[in-house]
Amino acid sequence: MNMNETLLKNTYRRFMGKMIVNNLMIFLGSLVNGVVISRYLGLEAMAAFQLTLPLVFTVMMFSQIISIGVQNNCAKSLGAGKAQAASAYYSVALVAALPLSLAVAAVLFGCADTIALGLGGRGEIVALAAAYLQGIAPGLPLLLFLPMQAAVLFLTGQAKYAMRGVAAQTVVNILGALVNVFYFHGGMLGMGLVMSLCYVVAILAMGRGIWQSGCVRFSLRGWQWRQIWPILRIGFPSAADRFYKTVQIFIINNILLMTTPLAAFAVLNSLNNVFMPIASGISTATLTMAGVFSGERDRDSLRSLLKISFRESLPLTVCTAIVTCLAAPWLVSLFMDSGGEAFDMTVTALRIYVWYLPLYTLNNVCQKYYLGVNALSMTYLLSALENLLFVCLLAAVFAEVYGVTGVWSAFAAAEILALLSVAVIVALKKRAIPRGIDDFLCLPPNFQQGKIFIGSATNMEEVVKLSEAARLFLLREEAAGREAMLTALAIEEMGGNIIRWGFGDGLKHSIDIFICKDKNLTLRIRDDGAAFDPTKWLSLHQDNNPIKNIGIRAVCGFAAEVRYSRTLGLNYLFLRW
Repeated sequence: MNMNETLLKNTYRRFMGKMIVNNLMIFLGSLVNGVVISRYLGLEAMAAFQLTLPLVFTVMMFSQIISIGVQNNCAKSLGAGKAQAASAYYSVALVAALPLSLAVAAVLFGCADTIALGLGGRGEIVALAAAYLQGIAPGLPLLLFLPMQAAVLFLTGQAKYAMRGVAAQTVVNILGALVNVFYFHGGMLGMGLVMSLCYVVAILAMGRGIWQSGCVRFSLRGWQWRQIWPILRIGFPSAADRFYKTVQIFIINNILLMTTPLAAFAVLNSLNNVFMPIASGISTATLTMAGVFSGERDRDSLRSLLKISFRESLPLTVCTAIVTCLAAPWLVSLFMDSGGEAFDMTVTALRIYVWYLPLYTLNNVCQKYYLGVNALSMTYLLSALENLLFVCLLAAVFAEVYGVTGVWSAFAAAEILALLSVAVIVALKKRAIPRGIDDFLCLPPNFQQGKIFIGSATNMEEVVKLSEAARLFLLREEAAGREAMLTALAIEEMGGNIIRWGFGDGLKHSIDIFICKDKNLTLRIRDDGAAFDPTKWLSLHQDNNPIKNIGIRAVCGFAAEVRYSRTLGLNYLFLRW
């Protein structure tokens, strides 16, 4: 019997959709900032805004070290049924990020002029960039906390609080930018202060979700400083990715150099606030679910995840690219008046540039999958090739041959080379041409040891058949008769309770069964119904009558270990004989 991919596909789509909407709301404010700056503060201000992006990306680099590291380690801990370990990772990250955030704020505010010069500013652009940096100094360090906090809320089923915070941030960002320009006339300093204010509002709006009890919560007890190393180990590849992008923008800024091409590049980066949330929402879903399945040591789910990620990402991003090409004049008109050299250059640039998106998303899915399964060398290498070496080299060469137009085409060309590099690297590792999805999993040989049984059920009749199939499988694998009987009993009893208590909403649900037989026998039951923790059920329904809840009592009593966790809207029950 095979595991039903429907459960994984539905979970992936649900999580991906929430992440895309969340990211779009986050970046919508930045898009509005770009429109307001370009329209009402002038091309020089827009060029100054573009020059500050490498610094903002640097802060986001540190943010990603923390947020990706925490997200992945929490996902693995929850996937293994260890909620206390997940809370420890979360707590140590918060404690470590506090002094770092204060240092960032102090340096940014005190050295704004020097930083603006170092970023390549000249003349009036230096003063405009420095004013913007001083404005964002009080709030930008909160970016060290916001992505991590949003990721944890999504992971633990409290997405509504993350969405609430992001919605508040977006409203303050849009209204604040308009008020700054039309009422206070605060210029670039005011635009920076608006960004700081919206980050503060976002944290406050997430407050209830942050402090209320959940399976991952802050605690001063139970964590150790050494737990920061697994966070950094997983976070550094994403930081390297952000670093490469920072260097990439710095180099291309200096290739373009003149105000008009720089302003066109600034418009592309502003519109990236629409494109990137789509790519990052897809890849974040892949990363998080890969972390969970890696914690479970579930090869079959990882294979299905990679297939689902490719199938879901390509149609969505290709459609986005087509719509963008058709709507390019209208989109550019949001930033500048129609007609003229700058407008025509930017429309052409956008129509060429946007085709990087489908290719970039496929590359990013690969990188985040490899990060999720701890294939860190693949993540580092692919990120360096895609985001630094290929794009900067091609931009320099194409600029010499084709002029400014060549720079825009370098982005898609770099993504094509990066995709080819994935196949080449896998072929070198395997010493053979890749022939299927299994060749790209890059899992260690001992990833999933022992004999495996997998299956899926959607109703009680199928659960009964599945329990009998599992019993016969274990007997064939020379398991003790008692072990086989207890496993069948656990599947039937727990499956029945899941259907009874978790599938009552009228929607279609599924139960996945995974059994690993090696030195021990491990049973994992996964479902997408309402939360149902049988260990808490027993404590809440204590009764002197030994007949009541006899099925759950028997299963939990015979098991050497019982663990429950809930993540990504899925229930996980682990039993070990």
